Amino acid sequence: MYMFLPFLLALAGCACVGRSYAGLGYVLWSATIVITVAWFFHHATDPLNFSF
Repeated sequence: MYMFLPFLLALAGCACVGRSYAGLGYVLWSATIVITVAWFFHHATDPLNFSF
């Protein structure tokens, strides 16, 4: 439902860095990485059952 959040945070981080707010940009970029990794571990909990 909120899968746009990492993209929105990354865009805001790039905008902050572009407008010389590097500290806030780094915080937003770090939040993007943390949220992306957390959602990966939340959704990638079951092994895939492939049978070829």
